[in-house]
Amino acid sequence: MIDRRALWRTATALGALMAAPAYAQTSADPARTAEQAPDTNTETETGIKDIVVTARRREESLQSAPVTVTAFSGAQLQEKGITNIDRLIQATPGVNFDANPRAAPRPFFRGIGSSNQGAGGDPSSVAFLDGVYLARGAMLGIDFYDMERVEVLKGPQGTLWGKNVVGGAINFITAKPSREAEASAQITIAEYGQLNGHVMLNLPVTDGISTRLVLGAVTNNGYRRTQDGHPLDDENMVSARFQTKVDIGAGTSLLLSADIANQDLSDNSRYNVIVLPFRTTPPYGYDDYDKPRIANPDRLGFIRSQTGGLRAELTTDALGFASWTTTAAWRSLDYSFSNDLDGTNAATNLANHLGTDGLQIIGLEKADSYSAESRLSSLGTGSLSWVAGLYYNHDTIYRERETQQQVVATSVNRFNGESRNDSYAVFGEAQYKFGFGLRVFAGGRFTQEKKVYRASRIRGTPAAPVVSYDISATPGVFEKGVFTYRAGVDFRANEHIFAFATISTGFKSGAFQEQPGTAALAMVPTAPEKVTNYEIGLKTDWFDRRLRANISAFRMDYQDFQTIKVVPDASGGPLATRLTVDTADATIKGIETEFIAQPAEWFDATLRYTYLHPYFTRFIQTAAFDASGNPVFVDAAGNRLSRTPKHAVVADVGVQTPKADWGWLRAGVVMDYQSDIFDNNVNDYKEYRRARTLWDASITYHPNDRWSAQLWVKNLTDKEYRIWQTNGGSYQFVQYGPPRQIGVTLNAAF
Repeated sequence: MIDRRALWRTATALGALMAAPAYAQTSADPARTAEQAPDTNTETETGIKDIVVTARRREESLQSAPVTVTAFSGAQLQEKGITNIDRLIQATPGVNFDANPRAAPRPFFRGIGSSNQGAGGDPSSVAFLDGVYLARGAMLGIDFYDMERVEVLKGPQGTLWGKNVVGGAINFITAKPSREAEASAQITIAEYGQLNGHVMLNLPVTDGISTRLVLGAVTNNGYRRTQDGHPLDDENMVSARFQTKVDIGAGTSLLLSADIANQDLSDNSRYNVIVLPFRTTPPYGYDDYDKPRIANPDRLGFIRSQTGGLRAELTTDALGFASWTTTAAWRSLDYSFSNDLDGTNAATNLANHLGTDGLQIIGLEKADSYSAESRLSSLGTGSLSWVAGLYYNHDTIYRERETQQQVVATSVNRFNGESRNDSYAVFGEAQYKFGFGLRVFAGGRFTQEKKVYRASRIRGTPAAPVVSYDISATPGVFEKGVFTYRAGVDFRANEHIFAFATISTGFKSGAFQEQPGTAALAMVPTAPEKVTNYEIGLKTDWFDRRLRANISAFRMDYQDFQTIKVVPDASGGPLATRLTVDTADATIKGIETEFIAQPAEWFDATLRYTYLHPYFTRFIQTAAFDASGNPVFVDAAGNRLSRTPKHAVVADVGVQTPKADWGWLRAGVVMDYQSDIFDNNVNDYKEYRRARTLWDASITYHPNDRWSAQLWVKNLTDKEYRIWQTNGGSYQFVQYGPPRQIGVTLNAAF
């Protein structure tokens, strides 16, 4: 049998060796430099560096975009150790995520997200890779190395982005092939067997053809283990990305991309904290275990995921009046998992009065997502600018899921779902700029969506299971056409002050339940989600760009918000549960701020703070099902939305020595604070996370601009904190975040 860990270590070593003979980069790529030049506020030697973003499908300075965006350049991602979606969200206040399973995280923006993993559900806050929609949570398992930048867009993006986005979007923009030979390599060695290796090679083939190859391997032996030494919460991923850019003629190019990422993980560690005292005075909730390191599951589970895709993009300025970009892409996912949900063995379950010897979840998912977009963007520097296009997306999703109530299953209760989704859209946005700094813009998108959902349920004994229902011949259908829009104004008073005000809307198609009890329920979709967002913002730079202060305030009116919850189901046994989908209305108010100070070359500081006031105005929640299968309802109006802290702060401070013949040193400290969180919308303190503060620190030695060695520590105080939990009445299973970890990262550029 092939030793996977040996394979990953071999790939790491080969990656480092491949970088060695690469040619040195002698000059910057002129075309790429032009792309990255901000449209206002040119960089200064000691000023705050600007970032060009494409939040509105055109390049513009972050400080001139009338959108609330948190952006990270590739250098910032590397410096801050942001290597996966978990770390990215942790660095972005106002964004949270559902962390179970680890290979399929689902982001929540300003309280808006979806934990619906079923084939008939869609994410409310999504991600795009080079403009391509990532339809499923497990498709976010991509490698972050060699990203040009990442943009986190807050609020609905229902006009210019494919598959309407109601909560927010994460845009991953990879570094593209350039005309000069260059290479880079990175190796990380850390506690818990962490060994990561990455290499990038950019090679021009001819004057008009360039290629870029990125290889990566990530491995971790697990932050926690079983009693007999098997890893839990480990990391094992290999990835590759290859791009070719062909310059066909003046102003015309073809970009071909392919990528793949393969994850093979052991099970998560889980602990039943319902056996610990429940506090009725602050801090509320069940107590945490003291830095748990050992779990004793009766069955070792797994998480396996392979995701990747192909992309072709043709861009030309040959029309003269507009740039024409056409993109066609395919994304795929092959994902399976087996989880010991209770995280312990039969003896412990008996001692904890769980009522069964074990709980297991098994499932698999296969998905293909095809998309095409053709877009025109106006050229020139005139008063009128515009973007217009057509979009199509087709998804096929198949998913199986089963919860077993015994270590050795004596019954079958499997739900199968298959969804075929088609989305057509026409969109456009125009902007007019007046001579005194005022710009007025408006745009709209008409989306026609159709979702056909087939489901079946299999029950009985393992030897002779029977079909409880099957709606393949009479599937559930959701079909609707929706118009969404965005309009606003912005004003640049001078080179230091920029203000904007917008109204924007978003839409998400109706969802089908993953585990419906009857065929009738399986065919009924929820109402589509709709949101209207009112937002004002101010972006300012002061003291020769040594101080930046950005602030925005918003109000989101949410209709038919799709909420999902695992609830007790007495009709299926004493510990049976069922996934239910309800709809609700909510009003979300908040403030987003960003302050950056760089008064001198040796010192810089960043503070990002988000305040959220997210509450339901209408919500009748399905709290349980009785022995006859009838739903039990609870009025949850006035409750706070789940997975949403009221206060979130990310602050980092860096100091640097002057550059000298021996090089220079840089030290940094990062603080990440979140106030308390409910993981359920009932707000009953059973699924409750206390406020927590995490600290990271690092010191980096640069002998020159090409080499660096960084000593870092994550979770400096070894804080114990929850990242996921579920309560089933007689149990509450909790998963904890990574403990303190110390490591070294070496970087080289050629």
